[in-house]
Amino acid sequence: MNGVAPRPTRGPVGGFIMTGCARKMTVNGVFPTNASSLSLSRRWTKPSRKASSMAEKLQDKVAIVTGGGRGVGREVALLFAQQGAKVVVADLGVEVDGSGGSTGPAQAVVDEIAAAGGQAIANTGDVSNWGDAEALVQAAVDEWGKLDILVNVAGNFNSNNIVDCTPDQLETLFRVHMQGTMATSHFAALHWQERSERGDGYGRLINFTSDSGIGGVPDTFTYAGVKAGIGGLTRAAANALVNYGVTANCMTHGAHTRMADNYNVETTADYERETGHLPHEDTEDHRKPKHVAPLILYLASPQAANITGRIFGAYPNKYIRWSEPEHDRVVEYDGAWDIDELFEMFPEKLGDGLSLDDLPYPMESLDKPVRVGFGKVK
Repeated sequence: MNGVAPRPTRGPVGGFIMTGCARKMTVNGVFPTNASSLSLSRRWTKPSRKASSMAEKLQDKVAIVTGGGRGVGREVALLFAQQGAKVVVADLGVEVDGSGGSTGPAQAVVDEIAAAGGQAIANTGDVSNWGDAEALVQAAVDEWGKLDILVNVAGNFNSNNIVDCTPDQLETLFRVHMQGTMATSHFAALHWQERSERGDGYGRLINFTSDSGIGGVPDTFTYAGVKAGIGGLTRAAANALVNYGVTANCMTHGAHTRMADNYNVETTADYERETGHLPHEDTEDHRKPKHVAPLILYLASPQAANITGRIFGAYPNKYIRWSEPEHDRVVEYDGAWDIDELFEMFPEKLGDGLSLDDLPYPMESLDKPVRVGFGKVK
Protein backbone atom coordinates (compact mmCIF):
# COMPACT_ATOMS: atom_id res chain seq x y z
CA MET A 1 0.00 0.00 0.00
CA ASN A 2 3.04 2.30 0.30
CA GLY A 3 1.42 4.23 3.15
CA VAL A 4 -1.34 5.75 1.04
CA ALA A 5 -5.08 5.31 0.85
CA PRO A 6 -6.69 3.26 -1.93
CA ARG A 7 -7.51 5.15 -5.09
CA PRO A 8 -11.26 5.06 -5.79
CA THR A 9 -12.26 3.13 -8.91
CA ARG A 10 -15.49 3.71 -10.71
CA GLY A 11 -18.54 2.47 -8.84
CA PRO A 12 -22.29 3.13 -8.85
CA VAL A 13 -23.70 6.63 -8.47
CA GLY A 14 -24.11 6.09 -4.74
CA GLY A 15 -20.39 5.55 -4.24
CA PHE A 16 -16.93 4.55 -5.36
CA ILE A 17 -15.77 0.97 -5.00
CA MET A 18 -12.70 1.59 -2.87
CA THR A 19 -10.08 -0.69 -4.44
CA GLY A 20 -6.80 -0.32 -6.26
CA CYS A 21 -4.02 2.12 -5.45
CA ALA A 22 -3.14 5.37 -4.30
CA ARG A 23 -4.92 8.65 -3.95
CA LYS A 24 -6.84 10.71 -1.45
CA MET A 25 -10.03 12.58 -2.28
CA THR A 26 -11.55 15.56 -0.53
CA VAL A 27 -15.14 16.75 -0.32
CA ASN A 28 -14.72 19.66 -2.69
CA GLY A 29 -13.21 17.63 -5.49
CA VAL A 30 -9.59 18.64 -4.82
CA PHE A 31 -7.16 15.76 -5.10
CA PRO A 32 -4.09 16.42 -2.90
CA THR A 33 -0.93 14.61 -3.86
CA ASN A 34 0.83 14.87 -0.52
CA ALA A 35 1.03 11.20 0.39
CA SER A 36 2.51 11.90 3.81
CA SER A 37 -0.90 12.87 5.17
CA LEU A 38 -2.62 9.71 3.99
CA SER A 39 -3.35 6.72 6.17
CA LEU A 40 -3.27 3.00 5.64
CA SER A 41 -6.47 1.03 5.20
CA ARG A 42 -7.31 -0.93 8.31
CA ARG A 43 -8.99 -4.33 8.30
CA TRP A 44 -11.10 -4.95 11.36
CA THR A 45 -11.09 -8.45 12.81
CA LYS A 46 -14.20 -9.07 14.86
CA PRO A 47 -13.44 -10.14 18.43
CA SER A 48 -15.15 -13.25 19.69
CA ARG A 49 -17.85 -12.36 22.17
CA LYS A 50 -21.04 -13.59 23.68
CA ALA A 51 -24.38 -11.99 22.89
CA SER A 52 -24.28 -8.30 23.79
CA SER A 53 -25.67 -7.29 27.15
CA MET A 54 -25.24 -3.60 26.45
CA ALA A 55 -28.20 -1.25 26.60
CA GLU A 56 -29.87 -0.10 23.42
CA LYS A 57 -27.69 2.48 21.71
CA LEU A 58 -30.41 5.13 21.31
CA GLN A 59 -32.53 4.46 24.37
CA ASP A 60 -35.06 7.30 24.92
CA LYS A 61 -33.75 9.30 21.96
CA VAL A 62 -36.16 10.89 19.46
CA ALA A 63 -35.23 10.87 15.78
CA ILE A 64 -36.53 12.16 12.47
CA VAL A 65 -35.53 10.25 9.34
CA THR A 66 -36.47 11.96 6.09
CA GLY A 67 -36.83 9.65 3.13
CA GLY A 68 -37.58 7.04 5.77
CA GLY A 69 -40.11 5.08 3.76
CA ARG A 70 -37.75 3.22 1.46
CA GLY A 71 -34.13 2.33 0.80
CA VAL A 72 -31.45 3.60 3.16
CA GLY A 73 -33.90 5.80 5.07
CA ARG A 74 -36.14 2.84 5.83
CA GLU A 75 -33.23 0.81 7.17
CA VAL A 76 -32.11 3.72 9.36
CA ALA A 77 -35.61 4.17 10.79
CA LEU A 78 -35.96 0.46 11.55
CA LEU A 79 -32.53 0.19 13.18
CA PHE A 80 -33.04 3.34 15.24
CA ALA A 81 -36.35 1.97 16.56
CA GLN A 82 -34.75 -1.39 17.29
CA GLN A 83 -32.09 0.45 19.31
CA GLY A 84 -34.61 2.26 21.48
CA ALA A 85 -35.33 5.48 19.57
CA LYS A 86 -38.75 6.93 18.95
CA VAL A 87 -38.89 7.72 15.24
CA VAL A 88 -40.71 10.14 12.97
CA VAL A 89 -40.70 8.42 9.57
CA ALA A 90 -40.88 11.30 7.09
CA ASP A 91 -41.52 10.40 3.47
CA LEU A 92 -43.52 12.10 0.74
CA GLY A 93 -43.80 8.78 -1.10
CA VAL A 94 -42.68 10.10 -4.48
CA GLU A 95 -40.90 8.47 -7.39
CA VAL A 96 -37.14 8.90 -7.86
CA ASP A 97 -37.72 11.88 -10.18
CA GLY A 98 -39.91 13.57 -7.56
CA SER A 99 -43.25 12.86 -9.23
CA GLY A 100 -46.32 11.43 -7.55
CA GLY A 101 -46.76 10.98 -3.84
CA SER A 102 -48.20 8.46 -1.40
CA THR A 103 -48.66 7.99 2.33
CA GLY A 104 -47.96 4.28 1.91
CA PRO A 105 -44.15 4.06 2.31
CA ALA A 106 -43.95 6.06 5.55
CA GLN A 107 -46.93 4.33 7.11
CA ALA A 108 -45.63 0.89 6.17
CA VAL A 109 -42.40 1.53 8.09
CA VAL A 110 -44.33 2.89 11.06
CA ASP A 111 -46.48 -0.25 11.07
CA GLU A 112 -43.37 -2.44 10.92
CA ILE A 113 -41.81 -0.60 13.86
CA ALA A 114 -45.03 -0.83 15.87
CA ALA A 115 -45.35 -4.55 15.16
CA ALA A 116 -41.88 -5.04 16.64
CA GLY A 117 -42.83 -3.14 19.79
CA GLY A 118 -41.30 0.22 18.86
CA GLN A 119 -42.72 3.72 18.72
CA ALA A 120 -43.04 5.70 15.48
CA ILE A 121 -45.27 8.16 13.67
CA ALA A 122 -45.52 8.99 9.98
CA ASN A 123 -45.10 12.39 8.37
CA THR A 124 -45.77 13.01 4.69
CA GLY A 125 -44.91 16.69 4.46
CA ASP A 126 -42.61 18.19 1.82
CA VAL A 127 -39.21 18.82 3.44
CA SER A 128 -38.40 21.48 0.84
CA ASN A 129 -41.34 23.54 2.09
CA TRP A 130 -40.20 25.56 5.09
CA GLY A 131 -43.63 25.39 6.69
CA ASP A 132 -43.71 21.61 6.34
CA ALA A 133 -40.13 21.35 7.65
CA GLU A 134 -41.05 23.37 10.74
CA ALA A 135 -44.14 21.20 11.25
CA LEU A 136 -41.99 18.06 10.94
CA VAL A 137 -39.70 19.09 13.79
CA GLN A 138 -42.70 20.22 15.82
CA ALA A 139 -44.36 16.84 15.28
CA ALA A 140 -41.49 15.13 17.10
CA VAL A 141 -41.60 17.69 19.92
CA ASP A 142 -45.39 17.46 20.25
CA GLU A 143 -45.34 13.65 20.32
CA TRP A 144 -42.33 13.02 22.56
CA GLY A 145 -41.23 16.37 23.97
CA LYS A 146 -37.96 16.78 22.09
CA LEU A 147 -35.86 15.98 19.02
CA ASP A 148 -32.40 14.45 19.42
CA ILE A 149 -31.47 13.22 15.94
CA LEU A 150 -32.17 14.40 12.40
CA VAL A 151 -31.11 12.20 9.48
CA ASN A 152 -31.73 13.80 6.08
CA VAL A 153 -31.91 10.98 3.54
CA ALA A 154 -34.72 12.34 1.33
CA GLY A 155 -33.64 13.01 -2.23
CA ASN A 156 -34.43 12.77 -5.91
CA PHE A 157 -32.34 12.32 -9.03
CA ASN A 158 -31.91 13.18 -12.69
CA SER A 159 -29.03 12.50 -15.03
CA ASN A 160 -27.41 15.14 -17.24
CA ASN A 161 -24.06 16.70 -18.08
CA ILE A 162 -22.77 20.24 -18.44
CA VAL A 163 -24.15 20.72 -21.96
CA ASP A 164 -27.56 19.04 -21.71
CA CYS A 165 -28.75 20.13 -18.26
CA THR A 166 -31.86 22.28 -17.92
CA PRO A 167 -33.04 24.87 -15.38
CA ASP A 168 -35.95 22.60 -14.42
CA GLN A 169 -33.57 19.73 -13.64
CA LEU A 170 -31.48 21.98 -11.41
CA GLU A 171 -34.50 23.45 -9.63
CA THR A 172 -35.98 20.00 -8.97
CA LEU A 173 -32.80 18.71 -7.32
CA PHE A 174 -31.91 21.93 -5.51
CA ARG A 175 -35.37 22.14 -3.97
CA VAL A 176 -35.27 18.68 -2.40
CA HIS A 177 -31.59 18.15 -1.63
CA MET A 178 -30.37 21.61 -0.69
CA GLN A 179 -33.51 23.42 0.38
CA GLY A 180 -34.94 20.33 2.06
CA THR A 181 -31.74 19.70 4.01
CA MET A 182 -31.41 23.37 4.91
CA ALA A 183 -35.00 23.72 6.08
CA THR A 184 -35.12 20.68 8.35
CA SER A 185 -31.64 21.45 9.71
CA HIS A 186 -32.67 25.04 10.45
CA PHE A 187 -35.69 24.14 12.55
CA ALA A 188 -33.86 21.31 14.30
CA ALA A 189 -31.06 23.74 15.19
CA LEU A 190 -33.53 26.21 16.69
CA HIS A 191 -34.85 23.44 18.92
CA TRP A 192 -31.36 22.30 19.89
CA GLN A 193 -30.29 25.86 20.69
CA GLU A 194 -33.25 26.29 23.02
CA ARG A 195 -32.58 22.95 24.73
CA SER A 196 -28.90 23.72 25.17
CA GLU A 197 -29.69 27.02 26.83
CA ARG A 198 -31.77 25.03 29.33
CA GLY A 199 -28.77 22.79 30.04
CA ASP A 200 -30.04 19.88 27.93
CA GLY A 201 -27.65 20.01 24.99
CA TYR A 202 -27.87 17.03 22.63
CA GLY A 203 -28.24 16.97 18.88
CA ARG A 204 -27.10 14.83 15.98
CA LEU A 205 -27.44 16.07 12.41
CA ILE A 206 -26.56 13.57 9.68
CA ASN A 207 -26.86 14.63 6.05
CA PHE A 208 -26.16 12.81 2.80
CA THR A 209 -23.65 14.01 0.27
CA SER A 210 -22.46 11.77 -2.59
CA ASP A 211 -19.42 10.52 -4.43
CA SER A 212 -20.90 12.34 -7.43
CA GLY A 213 -20.36 15.62 -5.62
CA ILE A 214 -16.93 14.65 -4.29
CA GLY A 215 -15.46 13.10 -7.44
CA GLY A 216 -17.53 14.90 -10.09
CA VAL A 217 -19.32 12.14 -12.01
CA PRO A 218 -19.83 14.07 -15.26
CA ASP A 219 -23.27 12.78 -16.23
CA THR A 220 -24.67 13.67 -12.81
CA PHE A 221 -23.92 17.37 -13.32
CA THR A 222 -26.81 18.94 -11.39
CA TYR A 223 -26.91 16.13 -8.82
CA ALA A 224 -23.16 16.47 -8.21
CA GLY A 225 -23.58 20.19 -7.64
CA VAL A 226 -26.31 19.99 -5.04
CA LYS A 227 -24.71 17.06 -3.23
CA ALA A 228 -21.38 18.88 -2.99
CA GLY A 229 -23.29 21.82 -1.53
CA ILE A 230 -24.64 19.63 1.25
CA GLY A 231 -21.07 18.94 2.35
CA GLY A 232 -20.49 22.67 2.74
CA LEU A 233 -23.67 23.42 4.65
CA THR A 234 -23.02 20.47 6.98
CA ARG A 235 -19.57 21.82 7.84
CA ALA A 236 -21.10 25.24 8.44
CA ALA A 237 -23.64 23.64 10.77
CA ALA A 238 -20.90 21.74 12.61
CA ASN A 239 -18.97 24.94 13.29
CA ALA A 240 -22.09 26.86 14.30
CA LEU A 241 -23.42 24.25 16.72
CA VAL A 242 -20.23 22.88 18.28
CA ASN A 243 -20.84 24.67 21.58
CA TYR A 244 -24.46 23.51 21.86
CA GLY A 245 -23.87 19.79 22.27
CA VAL A 246 -24.69 19.21 18.61
CA THR A 247 -22.66 17.37 15.98
CA ALA A 248 -23.17 17.51 12.21
CA ASN A 249 -21.72 14.96 9.81
CA CYS A 250 -22.21 13.70 6.26
CA MET A 251 -22.57 10.26 4.72
CA THR A 252 -21.90 8.71 1.33
CA HIS A 253 -22.83 5.15 0.43
CA GLY A 254 -22.64 2.48 -2.25
CA ALA A 255 -25.86 0.56 -1.65
CA HIS A 256 -28.23 -0.59 -4.37
CA THR A 257 -31.28 1.67 -4.19
CA ARG A 258 -34.04 2.86 -6.52
CA MET A 259 -31.93 5.95 -7.24
CA ALA A 260 -28.96 3.87 -8.39
CA ASP A 261 -31.27 1.82 -10.62
CA ASN A 262 -32.64 5.01 -12.15
CA TYR A 263 -29.16 6.39 -12.85
CA ASN A 264 -28.00 3.68 -15.20
CA VAL A 265 -31.12 2.58 -17.01
CA GLU A 266 -29.26 0.52 -19.61
CA THR A 267 -27.25 -1.44 -17.06
CA THR A 268 -30.38 -1.80 -14.92
CA ALA A 269 -32.35 -3.18 -17.86
CA ASP A 270 -29.59 -5.67 -18.69
CA TYR A 271 -29.42 -6.71 -15.05
CA GLU A 272 -33.18 -7.23 -14.91
CA ARG A 273 -33.16 -9.33 -18.08
CA GLU A 274 -30.37 -11.51 -16.74
CA THR A 275 -31.64 -11.94 -13.18
CA GLY A 276 -35.39 -11.29 -13.31
CA HIS A 277 -35.21 -8.45 -10.80
CA LEU A 278 -33.85 -4.92 -10.38
CA PRO A 279 -30.46 -4.37 -8.72
CA HIS A 280 -31.97 -2.82 -5.60
CA GLU A 281 -34.15 -5.93 -5.22
CA ASP A 282 -31.13 -8.23 -5.31
CA THR A 283 -30.86 -10.71 -2.47
CA GLU A 284 -27.07 -10.44 -2.55
CA ASP A 285 -26.29 -9.25 0.93
CA HIS A 286 -23.28 -6.95 0.69
CA ARG A 287 -24.98 -4.18 -1.33
CA LYS A 288 -28.17 -3.94 0.69
CA PRO A 289 -29.08 -0.57 2.26
CA LYS A 290 -29.22 -2.21 5.68
CA HIS A 291 -25.41 -2.17 5.81
CA VAL A 292 -25.40 1.63 5.65
CA ALA A 293 -27.58 2.05 8.74
CA PRO A 294 -25.17 0.87 11.50
CA LEU A 295 -22.62 3.58 10.70
CA ILE A 296 -25.36 6.20 10.90
CA LEU A 297 -26.48 4.67 14.19
CA TYR A 298 -23.01 5.24 15.62
CA LEU A 299 -22.88 8.86 14.45
CA ALA A 300 -26.28 9.44 16.05
CA SER A 301 -25.27 7.92 19.37
CA PRO A 302 -23.83 9.55 22.51
CA GLN A 303 -20.53 7.79 21.75
CA ALA A 304 -20.01 10.10 18.74
CA ALA A 305 -20.00 13.33 20.76
CA ASN A 306 -16.49 14.24 19.57
CA ILE A 307 -17.11 13.67 15.86
CA THR A 308 -18.38 16.60 13.81
CA GLY A 309 -17.89 18.26 10.44
CA ARG A 310 -16.72 15.03 8.81
CA ILE A 311 -17.77 12.77 5.95
CA PHE A 312 -18.07 9.01 6.35
CA GLY A 313 -19.04 6.35 3.83
CA ALA A 314 -20.63 2.92 3.86
CA TYR A 315 -19.70 0.57 1.02
CA PRO A 316 -19.84 -3.18 0.42
CA ASN A 317 -17.78 -4.81 3.16
CA LYS A 318 -16.20 -1.56 4.35
CA TYR A 319 -16.78 1.74 6.12
CA ILE A 320 -14.61 4.74 5.30
CA ARG A 321 -13.72 8.19 6.61
CA TRP A 322 -13.14 10.74 3.87
CA SER A 323 -10.19 13.12 4.05
CA GLU A 324 -10.80 16.78 4.69
CA PRO A 325 -10.20 19.76 2.38
CA GLU A 326 -6.73 21.10 3.02
CA HIS A 327 -3.97 23.19 1.46
CA ASP A 328 -1.86 20.80 -0.56
CA ARG A 329 0.66 23.42 -1.71
CA VAL A 330 1.24 26.98 -0.49
CA VAL A 331 3.43 29.62 -2.13
CA GLU A 332 3.87 32.88 -0.23
CA TYR A 333 4.85 36.11 -1.90
CA ASP A 334 5.64 39.61 -0.67
CA GLY A 335 3.51 42.26 -2.31
CA ALA A 336 1.54 41.88 -5.53
CA TRP A 337 2.24 39.00 -7.90
CA ASP A 338 4.32 39.80 -10.95
CA ILE A 339 2.60 38.07 -13.89
CA ASP A 340 5.82 36.80 -15.48
CA GLU A 341 7.10 35.48 -12.15
CA LEU A 342 3.77 33.77 -11.54
CA PHE A 343 3.98 31.96 -14.87
CA GLU A 344 7.54 30.94 -14.09
CA MET A 345 6.73 29.77 -10.56
CA PHE A 346 3.47 27.92 -11.14
CA PRO A 347 4.65 24.74 -12.98
CA GLU A 348 7.21 23.91 -10.29
CA LYS A 349 5.51 25.11 -7.12
CA LEU A 350 1.78 24.60 -7.72
CA GLY A 351 1.50 22.49 -10.87
CA ASP A 352 4.12 19.85 -10.11
CA GLY A 353 2.76 16.31 -10.34
CA LEU A 354 -0.65 17.29 -11.67
CA SER A 355 -2.08 15.48 -14.68
CA LEU A 356 -5.30 14.99 -16.60
CA ASP A 357 -4.97 11.38 -15.51
CA ASP A 358 -5.89 12.48 -11.98
CA LEU A 359 -9.56 12.70 -12.95
CA PRO A 360 -11.54 9.72 -11.60
CA TYR A 361 -14.35 9.92 -14.19
CA PRO A 362 -12.97 11.28 -17.49
CA MET A 363 -15.72 11.57 -20.10
CA GLU A 364 -14.69 10.29 -23.51
CA SER A 365 -17.28 12.43 -25.25
CA LEU A 366 -20.15 14.69 -24.21
CA ASP A 367 -22.30 12.46 -26.42
CA LYS A 368 -21.15 9.28 -24.66
CA PRO A 369 -22.17 9.11 -20.99
CA VAL A 370 -19.88 7.54 -18.43
CA ARG A 371 -22.79 5.52 -17.04
CA VAL A 372 -21.05 3.86 -14.13
CA GLY A 373 -22.41 0.35 -13.71
CA PHE A 374 -23.11 -2.19 -10.99
CA GLY A 375 -19.83 -4.08 -10.91
CA LYS A 376 -19.20 -6.73 -8.31
CA VAL A 377 -16.69 -5.98 -5.58
CA LYS A 378 -13.67 -8.21 -6.02
